[in-house]
Amino acid sequence: MRTTAATALTAALILLAAAGAGAQPFVRLSTDAGPILLVLNPETAPHHVANFTHLCRTGFYDGTAFHRVIPGFMIQGGDPNSKDADRANDGQGGPGWRDVLDADELALLERARAAIAAKGYALAGDQALLNAEFNAVRHERGVLSMARAADPNSAGSQFFICVADVAHLDNKYTAFGKVVTGLDAVDAIVASPRDRSDNPLQARRILKAEVIDAAADLAADERAAWEALPRGAGAPAAVVR
Repeated sequence: MRTTAATALTAALILLAAAGAGAQPFVRLSTDAGPILLVLNPETAPHHVANFTHLCRTGFYDGTAFHRVIPGFMIQGGDPNSKDADRANDGQGGPGWRDVLDADELALLERARAAIAAKGYALAGDQALLNAEFNAVRHERGVLSMARAADPNSAGSQFFICVADVAHLDNKYTAFGKVVTGLDAVDAIVASPRDRSDNPLQARRILKAEVIDAAADLAADERAAWEALPRGAGAPAAVVR
């Protein structure tokens, strides 16, 4: 059987999403309010974890700002538009295919575009969107979840961290991790003076996002906090420092 370009592209995207599955990675966000250590949950949201860790490894999040902060609700970040001085476009950006695919996968994508174009169709847009992976993890204080537009299958790079329990988001947004340490930094960010769009008047930025592949590679205090967490279904509960 002949493998078409579209079939090959689909296989490549599945392999990309599955690449991060099987381990329980961590991400350390170094912010101007202090470090935030996140543990990710590939068992419940493998594609979201793979996407998030890939963007972290490539430096996509470095320099982005938390552009939406709402006390009693959450802090939201991850928009590449927030790197520039134009506050009006914050919250509207996300990754393109070049941000999430490697050179071989991009070549497959271009072959697929060509095959589609040859049939008179168009593969519109360059925005890389994730399908929803709704799960049983509750949106409690410290939970990491993916922001999206009205379409459930429209997540890209923007994420949020809950600063309170927000049960009305359960099964409507994809939770894929939780804070281990650094809720003090999260609380400092959400308390920032903000404009009418809930954008902090002084940018609160992610200086660096670093993936840590195993608990053994954590700093001693981070590992102690991780080992002290209660274990249960879904992502572990957060520890307030």
